[in-house]
Amino acid sequence: MSDENRCLLKAGVRNLVNELIIKHEEIADEVSSIKDPEEALKVALEKVAGEDAYDFLCDFAPIAEANYETLKEVFSRKYSPKTLDRLVEAGALERKGDRVRLPIRKLKMELRGDPRIVAEYWRKMMEKDGGPKETCEFLSAAIDAGWIEEAVDLYLKQEQPSDKLVEVGEKLVETLEKDEVLRKELGKKWAEVLRHVANMCFDTGRKSEAERYYSMAISEFVDLAKEDREKMKDLAKLLYNLANLYHFMRRYEEAEKNYDWSAEIMREEGMREELAVVLDSLGLLCMNLGKLDKARECLEESAKIRKEVAQKDRSVIPEYAKTVNNLGVLYRRLKELDKVESCYMDVLDMLRDLAGTSPEFIPELATVLNNLASLYLDEGREEDAERLVAEVMMYESFLPPDIRMRYYMNLAKILEKKDRQTAGEYYFKAACLAFNLFKNYGYNAPNFIHLFEKAERLAEGEISGDAAIMKNAIMKFYYKVDTVPPSGVKYSKRGELILKAARGEAMKFVVQSEEDATAHIIARDILPKARAKMRKYQDSKNN
Repeated sequence: MSDENRCLLKAGVRNLVNELIIKHEEIADEVSSIKDPEEALKVALEKVAGEDAYDFLCDFAPIAEANYETLKEVFSRKYSPKTLDRLVEAGALERKGDRVRLPIRKLKMELRGDPRIVAEYWRKMMEKDGGPKETCEFLSAAIDAGWIEEAVDLYLKQEQPSDKLVEVGEKLVETLEKDEVLRKELGKKWAEVLRHVANMCFDTGRKSEAERYYSMAISEFVDLAKEDREKMKDLAKLLYNLANLYHFMRRYEEAEKNYDWSAEIMREEGMREELAVVLDSLGLLCMNLGKLDKARECLEESAKIRKEVAQKDRSVIPEYAKTVNNLGVLYRRLKELDKVESCYMDVLDMLRDLAGTSPEFIPELATVLNNLASLYLDEGREEDAERLVAEVMMYESFLPPDIRMRYYMNLAKILEKKDRQTAGEYYFKAACLAFNLFKNYGYNAPNFIHLFEKAERLAEGEISGDAAIMKNAIMKFYYKVDTVPPSGVKYSKRGELILKAARGEAMKFVVQSEEDATAHIIARDILPKARAKMRKYQDSKNN
């Protein structure tokens, strides 16, 4: 590299030299004549802060900003305790309170010293504060210092994924890929690092990187399993993780292949509870792909395993209930309604007992009750459905929005022949919840437009009018359907809020219910659209 290019690459160093020359005129003649920026900085610092000042600054640069007392304690093992204060006094470092930092941030990248003392500083800070920042900084510095085994052990203990931990993990992998001897010394920990980095990448949304590290980890565990059969269990879990990644990436054929491989190993290794998890995922994938026979095999096998475990361990009952719910959906698609009722009834008493002592499991119970009630309604068994819905009603305040929505729908269906007005009100509640779930979580089922139509048709007065106004606004402003706002209908403050927003007018409105929240969401979304449309019309008229 030419001296000219070297000077350009060390702009931060040159800037610090210039600042020192301005502050210390006595060094100007000697330092200004030196072309190499680092040499000029070294001479300048020797003149104004002592002969070890340049080395101190190089060691400090990767830290960039530090706690004064901790920095002084750690660096005093190598340097005179006065060096730090001399650098601050000379203007080469800045101190504010208990913090010391570089005056020019570029120096962090342009100066390099002994990585071991940097690692010692971050070790001290990690022991003192123990936060994720200090841990990541220590890990990175430890890798630079060559403390690989210590870095590996600490990295494998990190459980909370973050972008910074992913970067550190990738740095660790890159370092180990270059050193075959060290990889062999680490043994199985090398494979564990790859797996850990892959999981971190998956959890932070780095899909392509996760795929790469999962593939590398699988290759390593395949080799390990040839010598130690126990490692087949790790391999099976890795294949399941990769299958989940492919499922998430919508690469369904690859997901199915890896689920199959994982399940095969788990059967051979007697990993029954883990196998049930894989079979649930594989069953849902096959159901969505229309492979209903294979989906049935997977979910029935999973249900059998979970039932056996649940009879001995109550904590597994919720997982058994989820499998049963999925199996019930599948049986309904297969028109095997007798099996639907049988599988729901099989888990119902278990869930009732569990929810009676552990209220946090009420949503699982309500889900099964809702699903069975829906089946009875489809079969015309309204009295049986009503009995189940009445049971759900006792838990209404404990239910999350999606389960409460299903409860409202079932209740509305039951009431249609008995009390049209109340049925319409519950359809309206269900429609509003369905729309809120769609807006907030991308929840696409059920069809909230259909539910608003049911509310409009069955209810009277303000509920009917509000439903008509909401349906119209959603069709017009969300789905671009050319519709005309309903006229001659009664409506509440909710309807008024939306009608005014559609005219580009704002209105004070206090949200007091989920139905109010729906009106507020719609009005909030359409107000700027309506105003933009009005401005566009006015501009075209003026031109």
